[in-house]
Amino acid sequence: MLSFFRNLREKKTPFVYTDQRVQIKKRLETELAARHHVVLLYLDIIKLSDIEMKFGYLTAGRILQYMDQALLVACRHTLKDPAQLIAIQKLWADDYAVYISFARNYADTLIHNICIELKQEVEKVLNHKVTHSHIRNIEVHIGYAKIEGQDLAKDMYSSVKLASQMAKCGFMSDEFREIQEFRSILEQENIHTVIQPIVSLKTGVPLGWETLVRGPEGSGFYSPGRLFSFAQKTGASFQLESMCRRQAIKRLKQLRPSEKLFINLDARSIDDPFLLRGKVFKTMEEHQLNPHNIVFEITERHAIKNFASFRSIIQEYRKKGYLIAVDDAGAGYSSLEAITEIYPDYIKLDMALIRNIDSDPVKQALVETFVQFADKVKCRIIGEGIETESELETLVKLGVDYGQGFLLGRPERESRPIAEQALNKLRQLQEERAPLVLEEPSGKIGDIVQSTICVDQDTLVREVHHIFERNTKIDSIVVLENKVPKGLIMRFQLYKILGGQYGISLYYEKPVAQLMNRSPLVVDRRENIEQVAKAAMERQSFHLYDVIIVTEKGKYMGVASVQSLLDMLAKAKLEIAAVSNPLTGLPGNVRIDREIAARLSRSEDFIVVYCDLDKFKWFNDQFGFELGDEIIRRTAQMLGTAIRVSGGKNCFLGHIGGDDFIIIAPPEHVPHIVSYVHQYFYSHFQDLAEEGKDVCPVLSISMAGVCCPADSYKTAGQVAERAARIKKEAKKIAGISYVEDSELCEDICT
Repeated sequence: MLSFFRNLREKKTPFVYTDQRVQIKKRLETELAARHHVVLLYLDIIKLSDIEMKFGYLTAGRILQYMDQALLVACRHTLKDPAQLIAIQKLWADDYAVYISFARNYADTLIHNICIELKQEVEKVLNHKVTHSHIRNIEVHIGYAKIEGQDLAKDMYSSVKLASQMAKCGFMSDEFREIQEFRSILEQENIHTVIQPIVSLKTGVPLGWETLVRGPEGSGFYSPGRLFSFAQKTGASFQLESMCRRQAIKRLKQLRPSEKLFINLDARSIDDPFLLRGKVFKTMEEHQLNPHNIVFEITERHAIKNFASFRSIIQEYRKKGYLIAVDDAGAGYSSLEAITEIYPDYIKLDMALIRNIDSDPVKQALVETFVQFADKVKCRIIGEGIETESELETLVKLGVDYGQGFLLGRPERESRPIAEQALNKLRQLQEERAPLVLEEPSGKIGDIVQSTICVDQDTLVREVHHIFERNTKIDSIVVLENKVPKGLIMRFQLYKILGGQYGISLYYEKPVAQLMNRSPLVVDRRENIEQVAKAAMERQSFHLYDVIIVTEKGKYMGVASVQSLLDMLAKAKLEIAAVSNPLTGLPGNVRIDREIAARLSRSEDFIVVYCDLDKFKWFNDQFGFELGDEIIRRTAQMLGTAIRVSGGKNCFLGHIGGDDFIIIAPPEHVPHIVSYVHQYFYSHFQDLAEEGKDVCPVLSISMAGVCCPADSYKTAGQVAERAARIKKEAKKIAGISYVEDSELCEDICT
């Protein structure tokens, strides 16, 4: 054997036959520097260990010596132009690497044919040299991989790994062809992303979009499950996931400033340097976004081995402003542990918890527990996999903040409006669950406006910091462009960012536009304080206590703090409570009279519907005052729902006292209100029958309608007197009844 290699050296062969990695690396660097394409061919002897066990160590050793010679001879015979042999490397035991290069690009079919010819030639020479009478037809595995050269040391290792996997599965097998196809997908980055909406279950407005990966259409790798399982099998998980994240980042240009992009991040590849480098931030800057527009979903496909290390990396993301979600909660390895360690901004409930939740009390109890927990730790719940209206309704009733699933919107190449069916259902549920009091506090947000300092978008972060330092009593700075609000900087948020490890160096000399909140809450000065308070409380926890920017005709006017807003709201609520019924919270007689008088003074057309429960006194005596009060509360709820379902605009509901109620509504709404009461009255008391107190055969309701065309009545007292007379007529009819004073409003009520 020594004489064989001595002869090689004397012939001054143009390639290296060695086990020295350094020599090989130098050769490859030279080829890559010349812009040649380098390919590694991997070979090993099939079942050499079996031969060693049967025939002994010496026999196996001789076969390896023959393999050294056979491989060299076979390479000389088969590797011809355009392929150029660079080196043959003895890896370990019976494993070999043959490095070849091409001056021009090549087709996979060429490499395929070279592998077939080399395999056949090696086996031919090897079997000719092996003369042991009991050893027949020794075969070799062969596979190949391209060496990219971006990180040569790493590429040499990964290419051997990939080529060996191809070799082991059989060169002509279907699995081999799949590896070829998968490798081609990775090399060409032949994947694309689709996006699926994540929707507020309170408003129906998209919180943002989750990016989901798809392989080439029409291929066996179109499914993400197939892609990722094959990547794990071939050791290419990080490469694939990094590619997916790069593709996902391109979706930033489609976002509005108020929307978020949800990107999956495997626990094993969380330290992807691409996400922590400047290129991502530059992309966000180009589209006027910031890290708060990106939410990384930590998926639980794999267990987190070291939470201490994992948590420190998560903190790096947080310091840069990214938001974090725990994905697949309730179905992974360690949902609760991950949540307690990560402190996520969002918890995504796995679809296994959502499927058929409307009929599964155990799932409902579990989701309700998640909701209560999230409320205490100031994060939001997202329910995944919503496919039916019943599931959607159950999640809304349980208090889940956001939803995702085919019912709301399917994954698409481009963003599309939320499905109309789901939007209609959400509107209906919101109407049914809205507060019973149909009047609102009279205060306007413009009444509590305060001034603060304003800057433009080009102001440096350094200057903004100095402004806060000089003005200790202000907590906010508004960013304007031609007097139109474009963003907001809060003192505590700026200090948090600058206090991070790289905060000063990254942002201090940059324009404030890179750090500002680009989607602050902006309202017109005439907005009702209750509506503003509701919108303020629905913001993310990070922005919950940001000031509200107030405008007049779109131009900046001032700001209002959450504290002043809540103080004014509480004061207004107290004023309303003073003239409201304590049992139902509905406006009492004083407000009812004012409402009728106001409509009469405006010469409006409206109808007053006087509602009175039948036989309520008997029922109260029979079952007690406690249950009687419950019946009155449910009647108020039923009438409130009837108004909302009918459209609810310009309608008023009041509680005269006892079991008497008043509805004031435009004429076109009344038929719908009455129809709802006829259809759903008893369903509001159905569960009482299950408790052994069936009120349905006893209770009913009589309704008397008084039409009030413009200028037909002078005072609220005249309307009340007429309603009392009509009610007597309605009471004469058994069961649920409605009688209208049609003689006085024949023209508008027919």
